[in-house]
Amino acid sequence: MGLIDLSNQIIGRGEVTSADILALRRSIFGEITVTREEAEALFLIDEGTERRVAEWRDLFLEALTDWLIRQQEPRGYVTDEQAQWLIARIEADQRARDGTEIELVVRVLEQADAAPAALAAFGLQLVTRSVVENDGVISAAEVERLRRLMFAPTGPGRMAISREEAEALFDLNDATRGAANDSSWTDFFMRAVANAVTAAAGWAPPGREEALRRERWLADPEDGIAEAFAREHGPLPTGRLGLSTWLAQAFAWAMRTPSADRVYTERVEANAHGASTAAPLDAAEARWLIDRIGRDGDFDDNERALIAFLRELAPSTDEALQPLIDRLAA
Repeated sequence: MGLIDLSNQIIGRGEVTSADILALRRSIFGEITVTREEAEALFLIDEGTERRVAEWRDLFLEALTDWLIRQQEPRGYVTDEQAQWLIARIEADQRARDGTEIELVVRVLEQADAAPAALAAFGLQLVTRSVVENDGVISAAEVERLRRLMFAPTGPGRMAISREEAEALFDLNDATRGAANDSSWTDFFMRAVANAVTAAAGWAPPGREEALRRERWLADPEDGIAEAFAREHGPLPTGRLGLSTWLAQAFAWAMRTPSADRVYTERVEANAHGASTAAPLDAAEARWLIDRIGRDGDFDDNERALIAFLRELAPSTDEALQPLIDRLAA
């Protein structure tokens, strides 16, 4: 049975069984790679069934993560086209499913080497919207998902939380004020917002085009790493022992080439810049924080915890923030 017929059959009875999982796996992974058609079929099944065995979630996440991250060149890079498709696909029915669709976006951002900023922003929007639209209470599991999302290698904050992400956390804090939020929310909120005003982003992976260029250089039979090393140290040997030694030497040599040195230098310089610019709050940061905390005319325990934490983290800060520190941390 073809995938389309199989998915129509599953949707028709409104249930995904263990037998369906086996049939879907044979159909999807029978050709090793996952196709756009198969990705679409998985979404249709997820949206069109009410009863699903536990294995369904694993199949959905595995197949779609594989297609989004590992089946285009260079591996690990989510393309703009894929990100736009995923966002549109999830938004199509105006209902983001927590265990599959939202988790898929978080996992992609965790596992990819690079992803479009729009996908990271969408992921944060989904997680915060899910909290507000469901029971309005932030659970420990939702705090952990926010942590995974915002500090994922390709997530919205990367090494440093941005002003936009901090604004989203304040909005979520305001929307759930007075709710029986898990105690871990206070700790995460104060540390993430403090990160936004005291930290700086460091090294980021190269863009997709640069990554493709580097992959082509590595694979080029005439002007790649193997050929360049062969010109310096002799051709590829035939014996197994000799081959192992040759490969080890080639790798060590590659790490000393100008290209590798440049990549390493870029990373070191970016991290050093991040460390040097991570500092106590300046005047602009202080003004933003004062405005943001007092925007709704009220202060809650989480905002008080944030100010107390900042007082410890950056005791030498812009004087404009001192009255707020004195008021909230008293």
